[in-house]
Amino acid sequence: MKYFLYFLASAAICYMHSCSPANVLVSNGQSSYRIFVSASASQPEKYAAGELQRYLYRITGCRLPVTHEADPKEKYIYVGFNEAPASLLAGIDAAGFGKEEYIIRSDGRHLLIAGGQPRGTLYGVTGYLSEHLGCRWYTKDVEKVPERKIIPIPNKEDRQQPAFEYREAWYSEAYDPAWALHNRLNPSIAPLPDSMGGSYIAYPFVHTFYSMVSPEKYFKQHPEYFSEINGRRVGKDAQLCLTNPEVAKIATATVLNWIKEHPEASIFSVDQNDGEGYCECKHCKALDDAEGSHSGTLLHFVNQVAATVAEVHPGVKLQTLAYAYTEIPPKRLRPADNVTIRLCHYNYCSAHKIGGCNDHSTFIERLEQWRAIARRITVWDYFTDFNRYLMPFPNFEPLKNDIKFYADRRVKGLFAQGSNMPSQGGSEFSTLRAWVFAQLMWDPGQDAQALINEFVEQVYGSAAPYINEYIQLLHDQVQPDSVYFSIWSEPGEVNYLGPATIRSADSLFTLALRAVQKDEPLFKRVELAYLPVLFTRLYFHTTGGRAYVNRKDAPEVLAQFKRIISENKITRIAEGEEDGNIDKFIHG
Repeated sequence: MKYFLYFLASAAICYMHSCSPANVLVSNGQSSYRIFVSASASQPEKYAAGELQRYLYRITGCRLPVTHEADPKEKYIYVGFNEAPASLLAGIDAAGFGKEEYIIRSDGRHLLIAGGQPRGTLYGVTGYLSEHLGCRWYTKDVEKVPERKIIPIPNKEDRQQPAFEYREAWYSEAYDPAWALHNRLNPSIAPLPDSMGGSYIAYPFVHTFYSMVSPEKYFKQHPEYFSEINGRRVGKDAQLCLTNPEVAKIATATVLNWIKEHPEASIFSVDQNDGEGYCECKHCKALDDAEGSHSGTLLHFVNQVAATVAEVHPGVKLQTLAYAYTEIPPKRLRPADNVTIRLCHYNYCSAHKIGGCNDHSTFIERLEQWRAIARRITVWDYFTDFNRYLMPFPNFEPLKNDIKFYADRRVKGLFAQGSNMPSQGGSEFSTLRAWVFAQLMWDPGQDAQALINEFVEQVYGSAAPYINEYIQLLHDQVQPDSVYFSIWSEPGEVNYLGPATIRSADSLFTLALRAVQKDEPLFKRVELAYLPVLFTRLYFHTTGGRAYVNRKDAPEVLAQFKRIISENKITRIAEGEEDGNIDKFIHG
């Protein structure tokens, strides 16, 4: 009994003085741990150590020292594999870790957070903060950093790598470097700096034919290098003559120069230009006819470039589009081993997930055909209405399900083309979509609806129930298989923007705004979510839709719309210059 009472007294004293047991990193604002990162560690690993220190301090009030020297008597969180003790490295082949793969493990005394180069360790710290400690980065301005008095050492090993090696969501808000890093995206269009791990860079990004063989340089002297259309060679808004051997030589020299000048690139794009304008000369037509697709001439050309690249730079990868007129795979030609096919899920039904209606069956068939002949496939998919970035667009079923569909078929990368409005963003639920995309691109097995609910609750606060009801109101109307809307829809072409629906939506946002009227940041976020409803009312009003806005209320609705547009610095509301001109929409 005497020893038992002594033990209890000692434990109480230990608790009162905040001493940390061996399996506790931080207790009541104090810690006996330090953060170790090797002096020879990479920039991203040193950045990771700093991120860990900053957020642990915000979570616990305890600032762990960062050190480059380890004392065997002390306890450490080791950031990176370099100089970590053998007890933490048992059974680990550090060289075998993927570029973004990481491990979190403990030997009972120390903690290891480490991964492959260049981003693995950094993503390990982000994963530890988010999945073990509950941090979230919903938007650039809205994050969740929970306060905790005690942080135990994880008692379960956690080893992860992303489902896709390339992950990009095309929303302005998703290109903030800190947000992209914390949500583990590796965008190509606006790459993260090397100090933050860099990105998966495609150079040039897309539609590169004229970058490889310039009409300005060659068309006058060599029109035969360019598409023949209706018997005439065309050097603008068209393509190249892909069976001309000189074109392949010039293009190959260009690509070799890109490789020399851009060692940071992960992959190099040998892509058809946007639009059509493919070559109809007798040689191109004969090859396309034999292959049953215009992808015949495309692969014939790309494979020639790829063969030389493979000889000179064996580890370098090229990619090419299977898009629009090249979406159908060829009958006999096969992509070279160093060629990635970037398949575009272009202009299929946006109301339903892939496989959720018959409109997707052609795409599923073509994806399977490409998978049978290509070693690597990435996907370019579309999740917005290009005609009306502010139009309500209830396509959350594709958002929730299609990413897992691609992951299950071993697609290597995903570019989710959303409404990348310039500068500030602000399109319909763009921050919500960007965040959910980021989570699912890393781990498609998550409950996507739970992620949507979490975002709405955390970002919109007490207005969340009304915004959830609004989301459900729209999505309930597009569930039937017979419903279809595309990425080029106009408000008058869809079934879910009738006067009764918009009146209900308006009422829900009136309640939502009232619920947060005393919290200005929340109020502004809810107003931005309300903007598509105002846009819809005004759009139909300009076409005579008095059921949406009557003449008496129109000036007030327009003034509110203009104010929200101005406060959020929204300058463009559609893909095209004409429809995207906000001043033209406001002033007619």
